[in-house]
Amino acid sequence: MDTYWNHNTAFHEELVDNAKVHGGRVLDIGCGDGLLLQRLAPFAQQVVGIDPDSNSFERARTRLAAVSNVTLINGDFLTMPIPSHEERFSTVICVATLHHMDLRSALVKMNQVLAPGGRLLIIGLAADKSMIDFIIAGLLLLPIRIMDRAHGGMQGPNVRIAEPKESIKEIRQAVNEILPGAIVRRRFYYRYLLSWVKPTDTH
Repeated sequence: MDTYWNHNTAFHEELVDNAKVHGGRVLDIGCGDGLLLQRLAPFAQQVVGIDPDSNSFERARTRLAAVSNVTLINGDFLTMPIPSHEERFSTVICVATLHHMDLRSALVKMNQVLAPGGRLLIIGLAADKSMIDFIIAGLLLLPIRIMDRAHGGMQGPNVRIAEPKESIKEIRQAVNEILPGAIVRRRFYYRYLLSWVKPTDTH
């Protein structure tokens, strides 16, 4: 299956760079057709992808049929069993998926499946609600169109679309309560990056 470029895959390289450094067991929440899993697999001990969409799951299974260290789950992350301490993940990744779930419930669950010292990396979408949100979105419009054209336009499989509900301010408020010390930064392509290292004294 072919690779492709869009506003989500634009962040794959830095997520793979993290795997190159940290390896271990990696969970990709909302793995879609498995392109990111395919890119992560050479650098991780095991990669696990979960996605509730049956069509995406089948495409991922086809893409990753020959990759031995991949496990695919067709299901809802919020109902996924909490792994044992030994099987918790070194890295949890979530690309353009958090806004499909209840924000607080998902953040709590991500904390639960992450091993102490592990890294949470979320590429997310936020709703524009404040004046500064709309100004930033407006300023980015032309540069993003230029970059889209430079990459040959947006490509990729048809996936479920959902509009983000929370603004970046509301996301930061929830993150500060649930994941103290996490950093949420605006990024290009109308995305933000949430990064967090779970304290090693957490059980």
